[in-house]
Formats: sequence, C-alpha cells, structure tokens
Amino acid sequence: MQKQRRDFLRITAAGAAGLALARRADKAFAAWPGTGTLAVNPNIDNMRVVACQDSLMMKNQPTSMTFANENAAIDSARVQANMDAMAMQLANQPTADAAWKAIFRSSKAWAATKVAIKVNCIAPQNMASVCVVQKFCNIFAGFGVLPANIIIYDGNTTYGAGISNYNSYFSATDTTKTPGVVSSYNTALGGTISAAIPGGNPATATCTADIANGTIDILVNIANNKGHTTFGNATLTMKNHFGTFAPNHGAIPDYIFNINKSDAILGGNPVRQQLCFVDSLLANSKINTGNPDKMPNYLIMGVFGPAVDYLTCKKVREPSVAAGGMGCTNLVDATINSYVTSFGYATTDPVWVVVPPAGGGAGAGGAGGSGGSGGTGGGAGGTSASGGARSGGTSGSGGAASGGNSPSGGAASGGNSPSGGAASGGNNASGGARSGGNSASGGAASGGTTAAGGMPGGGGAPGSGGATSGGTGGTSGGATSSASASGGSASTGGTSAGAGTGSANATGGSRGSTVSTENSGSGCDIAGIDRRATRWGAVLAFGAVLAEKLRRLVRGSDQSS
Repeated sequence: MQKQRRDFLRITAAGAAGLALARRADKAFAAWPGTGTLAVNPNIDNMRVVACQDSLMMKNQPTSMTFANENAAIDSARVQANMDAMAMQLANQPTADAAWKAIFRSSKAWAATKVAIKVNCIAPQNMASVCVVQKFCNIFAGFGVLPANIIIYDGNTTYGAGISNYNSYFSATDTTKTPGVVSSYNTALGGTISAAIPGGNPATATCTADIANGTIDILVNIANNKGHTTFGNATLTMKNHFGTFAPNHGAIPDYIFNINKSDAILGGNPVRQQLCFVDSLLANSKINTGNPDKMPNYLIMGVFGPAVDYLTCKKVREPSVAAGGMGCTNLVDATINSYVTSFGYATTDPVWVVVPPAGGGAGAGGAGGSGGSGGTGGGAGGTSASGGARSGGTSGSGGAASGGNSPSGGAASGGNSPSGGAASGGNNASGGARSGGNSASGGAASGGTTAAGGMPGGGGAPGSGGATSGGTGGTSGGATSSASASGGSASTGGTSAGAGTGSANATGGSRGSTVSTENSGSGCDIAGIDRRATRWGAVLAFGAVLAEKLRRLVRGSDQSS
C-alpha cells in the first residue's frame, strides 16, 4: 500500500509538471489564495476563448428595445446550435454532448449537484437572451441535475429586479417550461453571508451565501456586452459579479479583480465557476443601462473570465464596424490590459478561436486584429486571407459595413449594397437578396435575405465566411458538411476541404468548415490548430489528466461522468 501511494504521488507530480509545461500561462494560479487548483479546467486552456459571429441569429431588428421584442427577434434554434458548435471547439470534442460534459464537471452525482447561473438584470433591455439561459438549463437537466437545483439569479438588490422577466419561462415543477428556478435576488441561494476576498480592500464583503459556502457546485457566468463609466469603460463577466458580491464602485478595479480571485468564485474541486459567457447579440457601446445601440451578432465563451473579457474588448468592442466590431473609441487600454495582467498573464497569451455558424449561411465578418483567417473572418465573397471585406468583399454589391451594426436600422446608405436592398434604414426586405450574397465567390444561395440589412454580414456569407484569398476555398471556405449552394460550390474555389464530407477539423469539431485560431498579439495561427498543442505538451497534459483521474478514484469522488 505504501509503494502504491509513492507511485501515485510520483505520477501525480509528473502529470502536474506536464500540465505546467503544456499550459505555459497558467503559472499565475499559484499566487491566488484559496483556489487550490492550477487551472479552471485541466483539459481546457484558460486562455482559449471561442467566439461565433452570425447575423442570422437575429431574424430581424427588434421593433423596440424591450425584453419581449428583443427575444422575439432572436432565432433561438440557431443561437443554441452555435452554442453547441462553440462548446465543441472550446473543449476539443467531436460532439456537443461530449463537449458540454468536458466543460461542466461535478464531484457529486448529477442528481445531487447544484448549479447557479448568474445573469445581469440591471436593465431589462440588457439582459441575457432567454434562449441562452434556456440552453444552459436544458444542458444541466439533460445531465440529470434536478430542476430545483438549477438557480438563475442576480443578487444585486439595487438593480436586480429585472430578473422577474424570466419568471414565465422557467419552472422547477411545470414541465411545459424550461427546468430551473428564478431566484428573487438571493432568496433561492440562502441569502447572503460575509465572504473573504484575497488582497484586501476590503478583506471581506457581502456575498451570495450558497456561492460563498460551497453549496453551489457549478457556477455559470452569463454577461452582456455593455459599456460603463469605470473599469475601462466596459462591463462583462468579471464585473457581472457585482450581484454575487456587493457592488463597490469606489474600489474599482482592484475590488473586481479580487472578488474574481476569491474562493467563492474559483474555489471548489472542480473549480466552481466553470464557464464565462458573453451574450453579445445586441450590445451597448457606452453605458450599461440604456438601450442597446449595436448589433454585433456575437456569442463568446471561455472557462476563464479575465481572458473572455479582454478578448471581447479587443475583438468585438474595439474593432471598427467595417471589421465586424462595434467601433468603441472610449475604452481605456491600460485598464483593459490589466484584465489579464492582474492575473499574471501577458496580453499576448489569450487565443481567439472563431467558429463558423453551425447552420451555415451568414457569417458576419472578422473582428479585431487581422480579423482571423478568411475562412472565418470574411463575409460573402471576402477576398482577403486575413479576414476580407464583409458582405460582398470587393464586389461593391455586399454593402459597406459602416452603420450596419446599428439595431435602429443602420446608415441609410451604409448597410445596403448598390445592387440590393432598400436604401432606407438598412432594411433589404423589399430589395431582395444582396448580390454579394449570391456571388460566384462563395456566397450562400439564400443571399443573406434577412429582413434587416443593417445587421453586419448581411450579404449572406457561407458557413465559414466565404472563400479565402480570392476564392481559393481550399482550406477555410465553403459550407459546413455539404457542397451545397450555401457556399461549398463556389465557382471560384470549388468545394472547400471538408465540405460535403463532414470530416472532423483539426481541432476536433465535426463540421467541414475550418476554425480559425488567432493569438491576440501576433495575428493568425494555423487555422484550426491551437498553437500550444505541441506533441510533447499534449502527452504531458494527458499525464496530468490521468493523474487527476487517479487522485479522484483514490478519494472515491469521481462521480461526475
């Protein structure tokens, strides 16, 4: 028995060393009091952030910015399909079920596991989309988590009253509704208690009780993409915990960083907060309470909030509208950089993985930096290998992107191509498909005939954004899983690699379209390949995974599969 213990300890040490080598940026965790772990998820790099931009997730522009109208304008099925595709790339798994099970882990049987889903309810028009919250609730219910143990909450007693907008959609007993409990503030989570905060300033703060005391096993953080007057003029997943912890605007930014290093958030085994998600279908460029003024059509997620927030700012908020972003000019770069540097990382560490829309059709253009590879960054007919022009590329028929992100209709002449769509309000409902969407350079046959041409990427890009470099299509263009008229059979590039075959791509996805992996500081990496996944790193990381499994088996706690 003593020899077995020595062998086990030796394997564990070797595995941990391998994981440290394979994940060069995860060194910061050793300095975080109370976390007791090296990585949020031993199988997913903290710095890996997955995004999907798809204009077809919005069926039309909301008639007015209310909770009901915004949700009525969303294509829920398409949003949830894209979430599955993103999970597969984040976890590097061939199926959505395997991916979600790799992302969400519990040391308990699923029937005994308790889940909290943090939403932001400061303003009803800036809340997480119903279909996004429903997706997570259904995932957990599918695992076997009891409906009464899935809690949707915002404990901010000043601004959290908007959560009542979810009441008609969720129930622990009504089987016609999505399984889950909508908490009135913290009432379904034991009220509040005082929780320790590493780093002081202050040393303790009021916190949601069942988060702080460990009753909750899995925490999902769903933020909206909004501006703010502090914290670099953005509020995303880290600041979303002003509603788990008591707000303290006087101590920003250190207070936000410290509560996100706390045992309440990153304690537990497995780590409690297991996914950070940004719902950026609509967004606010400047403030956190007013009506959304942009329609980025983005979903973003990762296991580590600071990386998610940093790249959402750099790849979605900062880039120009022409590059598929929001064109925010009010961001404070020094503070945005500290999102990652305060956790011991460099700003070059986060990796942006762009996933093609799961249903094919309109991708909405690359955002930020070099825009990713053409396969995932370009719109219909995009001709640049570094992202290309959106919505028709250089054909002059896809429409300028300027003004195309405004949910109020876009620029009268900016959101529409010269040969398609009505000239007023960016709405092409009366003008038919834009010619850029049907071009021979890879556009979908549907032409992106959305009711609102003001949405970015309205030219009808194929599943991964059209052909690269003038329509070669060989590595990153084409449709998903079929060589159909939705982009796979472009006359200038033919069927892309994987189109019509459904073969898995290099990062484990099961769709034909190529995923683009981009480092935040140095442009594009090899499409579909994580730059950190070296052969020896992968072998050593596997050792760490094996060691963790052995440790759990010895403790008799590996009940999560």
